[in-house]
Amino acid sequence: MNSPVSPADLQAWSDHTRVPFSVYTDPEIYRMEMEKIFYGPFWHPVALIAEIPEVGDYKTVTVGEASLIVTHTGDNEFHTMVNACSHRGVELTPEFLGKANDFTCPYHGWVFDNKGTCHVANGEERFRKDFKKSNFGLTQIRTTVWSQVIWATFDPETPSMEEFLGDAAPALRNALGGGERPLKLLGYQKITFNCNWKIYMDNDGYHAGLLHTAFRLLDFQGGTAEQISDGTGGHWGIDYGTKPYEDNGYLKDASIVETRNNELTATVNLIRPLCQSVKHLNSINFRFGKPMGPEKTEVHYAYLGFADDDDAINEHRIRQSANLLGPSGFVSIEDSAVFERVQKAVSAPSGTINFVKGLADSPDGKRCMQNDEAGSTPWWNDYKQRMGL
Repeated sequence: MNSPVSPADLQAWSDHTRVPFSVYTDPEIYRMEMEKIFYGPFWHPVALIAEIPEVGDYKTVTVGEASLIVTHTGDNEFHTMVNACSHRGVELTPEFLGKANDFTCPYHGWVFDNKGTCHVANGEERFRKDFKKSNFGLTQIRTTVWSQVIWATFDPETPSMEEFLGDAAPALRNALGGGERPLKLLGYQKITFNCNWKIYMDNDGYHAGLLHTAFRLLDFQGGTAEQISDGTGGHWGIDYGTKPYEDNGYLKDASIVETRNNELTATVNLIRPLCQSVKHLNSINFRFGKPMGPEKTEVHYAYLGFADDDDAINEHRIRQSANLLGPSGFVSIEDSAVFERVQKAVSAPSGTINFVKGLADSPDGKRCMQNDEAGSTPWWNDYKQRMGL
């Protein structure tokens, strides 16, 4: 696909720290992103092992606009396949989570096992003479497991996970318990943001103490840390310390912000192109994003604990997760309104989104402070080149 020659602001785009409005709104840009980014050399998190912990479990997920089935097929063995019958392209299952040894197409009754092999093709006695069921398995997507997350990529040239994440890997591993304690799924929330997927991913630490009233009232910042931006597309990760909450009278029940089990380290991660993960206090969430056209983004929040947690800490994590950093949490409730206001504003025929804070000390954005926005600029540098803009 050739690069677009319009709108006019794209023709003059030279500085990746000043992003033209049309990058967030133009339908042709969105179509190019599907090809060059979502179906390009990026690993996408498609499931947590905690979501499909037993052999036979499966999950459906959308990457870009492609519906996929992720299956647990053996000891630490997982498959990712296009959720489409190899006969006439029918969606095999609409279920989000389930358990099945095989999938039957509702249209013509073809049957596939949970590794994607075709076992039944009804009426095959009247098919063309060279027909073989072995040639009609489900389309397989390259899959790997890293730090209790199942990842998939459409591109055979996507580098290893270590190269893909680069120096952003430790913060993500820390968010998931260091990869040693098995995770446990506690539940989900889902939200649709009225904004382009890149507006959602442009989120930064700069705004936190300025936009979020509860962030200030609860003195939520805790420690400060370096933001590391690295790997394919400029993922970023921050590890920082939190401090115990000192009751200042703003909460009727201050137990909601207690930190238990001495979990005083925290981390925030953006994994390109469309994933976030946050651990703060005792709340752990992993966010799967789905673009829904140029102006909408759906995000699934998976809330996590550890398999060895007792009932009391389980209950505390659930209560804290939804009430603090969920889509309607005390600390993050303003995000959706601001994202929508950005989307409305960038519908103007010209203008730029500008990334400035932190670039004085970190011109390349790869090492900046926790509350800077410079960490987003490596992504935009990579994006501009990858998209040929």
